[in-house]
Amino acid sequence: MPRLTYIGQAPGEGTGSPIIVLRHLRRLAAHGWQITVIPEGGQDTSLCEKAGWTIRHLPLRRRWWPPFRPDNAFSRRVRTWLLARECRRLTASAPPDAIFGYLAAHADFSTEIAAHFARQSGAPLSLLIHDDAAAFSSSPEEKQILRSRHARILRATHRCWFVSPELAREYDVAESQRHTLLPLPEGWDQPAHWTPARSQNPRVYYAGALWPAQFPILAKIARALQATGARLVILSRDTPELRAFLAAEPADWVAPFPTNREALAHLAHDAAGVLVAYPDTIAEMPWVATSFPSKWIEYSHLGLPCAVLAPVESATGQWIRKNGYVHFFDPSRFDGFAQWARALRTETHWQELAAASSALARGPFNPTVIHDQFERALLR
Repeated sequence: MPRLTYIGQAPGEGTGSPIIVLRHLRRLAAHGWQITVIPEGGQDTSLCEKAGWTIRHLPLRRRWWPPFRPDNAFSRRVRTWLLARECRRLTASAPPDAIFGYLAAHADFSTEIAAHFARQSGAPLSLLIHDDAAAFSSSPEEKQILRSRHARILRATHRCWFVSPELAREYDVAESQRHTLLPLPEGWDQPAHWTPARSQNPRVYYAGALWPAQFPILAKIARALQATGARLVILSRDTPELRAFLAAEPADWVAPFPTNREALAHLAHDAAGVLVAYPDTIAEMPWVATSFPSKWIEYSHLGLPCAVLAPVESATGQWIRKNGYVHFFDPSRFDGFAQWARALRTETHWQELAAASSALARGPFNPTVIHDQFERALLR
């Protein structure tokens, strides 16, 4: 029975990479892997405990360790190396055959520990990389620091799983280490089906995190939907910016649900269609040049029509150019979106739109296909 140690932010429900990590770990456990989780300090590991996985906690410090200065690169490297030795001690009775982590856009401390642990133990490290962390910074100095540190981490990695080829090209790693893996979706056993209620004021949902740069395109969408008799619904965290948008534009709001499955169930029941929506240009949200929308993969399994609006030169636009998806719209031109919205009102057209999503769910967005690609490469 192979053993895997995961190091990083505690896997959990919600959005972002932690839920994708959780899905991979659940599938690995179902396939007979023994899972050990070494989470970041103070995080909720209840889902891991419920799954019966081994939980090991790193110490904050040891008396004999040198003082830690987070802003000092050498001090940081020493501390992460020492913590990697603690990982070896914690797993000494059952050393891992493989190590797993992800390089988060907001934090990379645990990932650096995992890289040291891989070097010390000789176990192969597989990393998920979903975002270009440097794209979220406006400081050239910070960008350079992140690029340098992340390149060092990735060079210790057996398999780097980038969410897009565009993201892989941003990192200074060997071509042999550059591999693409789409975010693993939840999957859904009961896809939506047509009901006459969907034709009466169709509700088209944008669900997920919202950035200020997205409000102009959402305003354009809201007005276009209103003109066709449909309605934009935003399922996102309540913020002052969102409240101002709702006061000015023809759109409704639904509060986020406690779990991802509850959100998906709501969409499958209430939505006539769903959206992936990015601004007109990459300059407004630089990370869309390399990121891929996990929500699109998630939505495809609901069997709902999905309109994708993204700059043509974004990673999403490039994927669609190579693989094909007819319900793609350039947000800077907006051609054809109103026709898509009107098609939601008739059964035949709605089913045609939904069929395009279902085809993706059976093909490139199939969770079994995505995970098996990942699992097969965990060992050397």
